[in-house]
Amino acid sequence: MDEPYVQGILCKTLAKYNPLIGTQTGAEFDASTASGTQEEPGLLMHWREYEKIDWDTVHRSTTVFSNAYCIRKGLIRKAQMAFNIKLYTAKHPDSILNKGVPETWIFELDDIDYLDEALMECYEVENGMRANEDIEEPREREQFILKPSLTGRGAGIYVFDTRERLEELLEKEFESDEEEEEEEEEEEEEGEEEGEEEGEEGGRGKGATGFSHEAVSQIREWVIQRYINRPLLLPSHGDRKFHIRTYVLAVGDLNVFVYRHMLALFAPHPYKASAGDLDDQRAHLTNTCLQAKEDSFDESKAVDLFWNLDLPREKLDKVFDQICEILADTFAAVSNETTSFQAWPNCIEQFGFDFLVDEDCNAFMLEANAYPDFKQTGEGLKSVVEGFMAASVATAAGEFLLGKEQGVEEELKTMMKEDRRDLVEVFARKNERRW
Repeated sequence: MDEPYVQGILCKTLAKYNPLIGTQTGAEFDASTASGTQEEPGLLMHWREYEKIDWDTVHRSTTVFSNAYCIRKGLIRKAQMAFNIKLYTAKHPDSILNKGVPETWIFELDDIDYLDEALMECYEVENGMRANEDIEEPREREQFILKPSLTGRGAGIYVFDTRERLEELLEKEFESDEEEEEEEEEEEEEGEEEGEEEGEEGGRGKGATGFSHEAVSQIREWVIQRYINRPLLLPSHGDRKFHIRTYVLAVGDLNVFVYRHMLALFAPHPYKASAGDLDDQRAHLTNTCLQAKEDSFDESKAVDLFWNLDLPREKLDKVFDQICEILADTFAAVSNETTSFQAWPNCIEQFGFDFLVDEDCNAFMLEANAYPDFKQTGEGLKSVVEGFMAASVATAAGEFLLGKEQGVEEELKTMMKEDRRDLVEVFARKNERRW
């Protein structure tokens, strides 16, 4: 892993299970270095950034397991997940996803001039904005939140309640895209000139995907969600809005576990005073990565443990139970759509799910993140990441090694059981619900 914060934790955890789990640290991946003999090959953990994983080897090998699934866009792309959930809830009207996910619309727009046509596909949003024209009190209006389908860490997210504001936000996004395209074109032209001088073949306008930047720039996809404008606010935390970061481990084909030690991530500004000011991103957005660069950033005020929140235990349990049930049905929904989610048996993956809680303690799932930004946890609560990493590696060892490796010491088995004690299984393949 490239992030030093994560790399240190991962290497420390893997060292506990050496030599049961073979590891590599070099840039090149060689499955032949797995422990074992030619007759009885050992297993090798392939734990790297997604783009650097040798998927061909992972797909074909019976001795290599990976820390990510190759195909999982149906879970981590906001628009694709919304589509999969819509299909699932149509077949399962009693699913908690009908009330545990904010109402969501897929919004595609190639040019601001075609806004009217795009809004026809989500007419409820347009009707809501029109009705807001006669409502003076901001918190009584229907509010919506616009999110790019592919980006994370709070980038490009805006709250709006009028057609005028939506147009302003979209115009700003399109102008920003145009500026980036111009900068890229200038860099490509400079690269071509250098390439011609050195006798190289130019690849004008091509990125790592093989598509031209001109083509990629035309693909603009968002989701619009009904904004939860009455979130749970805690006086002990200055009445600031917060979301819950839940770490989830998916294993093989397919068991899903929730790590009990969840986090609460707080916005820097109080919410009540800013509820009507939709431009105050510091009151509405709770991503700590947006705050960390500021000189005034105080980690201890931005992140807290979920189970330490100033709420009665029965309310904390209620929220946790809802989160587990929502996650169970979410994985049931996406695992049924094999074109956008494929759970290979020799893979595991860590996800970070974000939830919001309203003033009545109802939990709502907002999004799922692959390769979650563990660094947001900070140094003060680093033990949460360390615990989740240990639980993940222990689960991988138990899934892929026990029963295949002979002579595993009882001491090691005991350590694995201890490392996994805070994982709660919520879903298993074939809809055999564990929750």
